[in-house]
Formats: sequence, C-alpha cells, structure tokens
Amino acid sequence: MKRRGMVPGWPAAARLSGRGFARSLVLLAAVAALLLGSSGSAFAASQQAARATTNFNVFAAASLLNAFPAMVAPFKATHKAFKNVKFNFNFQGTDVLVAQIQQGAPADVFAGASTKYGDQLFKAGLITTPSPFCQNKLIVILPKSNPGNIHSLADLAVSGKKIAIGDANVPIGTYTRTVLKNLNATYGATYSASVLANVVTTETNVTNVVTDVVLGEADAGFVYVTDAQYTLSKIKRLFIGQAYQSNPLPTYPIAVVKSSTNAALASQFTYFVLHARGQAILKTWGFLPPPAPAK
Repeated sequence: MKRRGMVPGWPAAARLSGRGFARSLVLLAAVAALLLGSSGSAFAASQQAARATTNFNVFAAASLLNAFPAMVAPFKATHKAFKNVKFNFNFQGTDVLVAQIQQGAPADVFAGASTKYGDQLFKAGLITTPSPFCQNKLIVILPKSNPGNIHSLADLAVSGKKIAIGDANVPIGTYTRTVLKNLNATYGATYSASVLANVVTTETNVTNVVTDVVLGEADAGFVYVTDAQYTLSKIKRLFIGQAYQSNPLPTYPIAVVKSSTNAALASQFTYFVLHARGQAILKTWGFLPPPAPAK
C-alpha cells in the first residue's frame, strides 16, 4: 500500500512529506533570491562605478600643452570626489576652440590665450564670466644649429631668412604682429614689413611654430616664452624686451562652458587653476601671474 506523500521510485532518503517538501521549496526559493540579490547588487555596484568614471573635456590654448596636464594629479589629490574623472584635453589655437564650442562640441572648461575670445564666447552666452588666470610674453627661437646665422632681432629683417609665425587670426599671430610693429621704433619704420616678407609659414597654433623651428624648416619663429622653455635642449633664444611686448601682455581667460554636463567639476577645476596650487604649477612652466584687478 502506497503511503500518502511518497513518490514511487524515489530513494527513501529523498522522500519527503508534503509539508517537508513545501518547506524545502521555500528554502530553495530563499537561497535563489539571496544569490540573485547578491548578483544584482554586484551588477548595480559595477554599473555605479562605471558611471562614476566621468569624461571631463578641457578646451585649452596650445601653449598650455604642458602646464594643464601637470595639474591633474594635484587636483585629484585635493578633490577626492573626482578621483575617477578622466581628463580629456583639446589643445588648439584659441580661434579653433571658440569655433568648436560655438558649433556645440562637448566642452566643460574653456581656457584661451586671449581675452578677446573669452569676451566673444561670454557675449554669445556660451561661457560663464571669464577670469584671467595667467599672462605670457613673446620670444624668438632658433634651431640649435642656427642655419640662418641669426644673432639679433635685426637679423630677422635680412632678406632670405625663413621665419615662422602664427596666423593673424590666432593670438600668437596677433601678438607677433604687435611686437613687430613695436620694434619699428628701434630698427626702423620698414623693419616689421621686412620681417613679414621673410615669413615662409603661418601656423594655426604656437605648437606648430615650435615644430617648424625644431625641425629646421624655419630659421626663426615667434612663440611664447613658455613654449621655448620645454624645448631648451633643441633651440636657441632671442629675447624681446618688455618695451616691445604687447600692452597688456598676452592674457589667458578661463571659464566654465555653460553647456557642460559636469558644471560642479568644471567650477572646482577653474577655481584650482585660479588659486595657489594652480598658479604655482603655471609659474613652474614659465607663465606670469594674471594682471592685478582694476581698481
């Protein structure tokens, strides 16, 4: 006679009463839920960690190529909440950066090499109020071997020299033309025209001018002092006196891009650049402090 609750063919040890079987099902369901819950929690945690890795886009003038990346580690060290942030730097001529932001490129911070462009973006409602964070000066660099036999600023006007400068639409090109005009006071009214007649290339950013000189494609190039600093082993320098520099000096503005999806981070990084730690790093790379606020 078959006993109620027994399943024919099951081993005796596996035969459970109806109540015991139900309890087993409940236990198995609980274990399964626990396993699924743990797996779900792990998945959720991994998803949260993935989301915590933020891409942060800094659009900066080409002359900041070395200084800005040097700020990342110190910034993260003092801002633990942003330790998983991935900094993406876009170094271009400032006019190119402006055009990209105007066209909707995903930028979080704008740091240009001319207040003119900061004002332009601000008036268009694309960035917050720009703040000057450093200044620079111009210098002439020559290839180490000095193939053009250039030993003074006067030599730049000698016919046949090959000169590299920035395009008139980028800050380094604008500042160069201002300096050349100022040099006319010492070297004669035709000096700037003679130097410009020797120009063999106009570049869209200062980094390209440096490259032209280092590779020997130009006998001389007008660049920022800061650009000469990181290529000292490959170039010679001709200094340009303060009286010939632009007035005001090349001034760099920084601001948060209003379309930024990382506004809090952008504000924190901008603050870092403007204050002690950021200013110390800029000084290391040869940048001058920003102009004193107008009274």
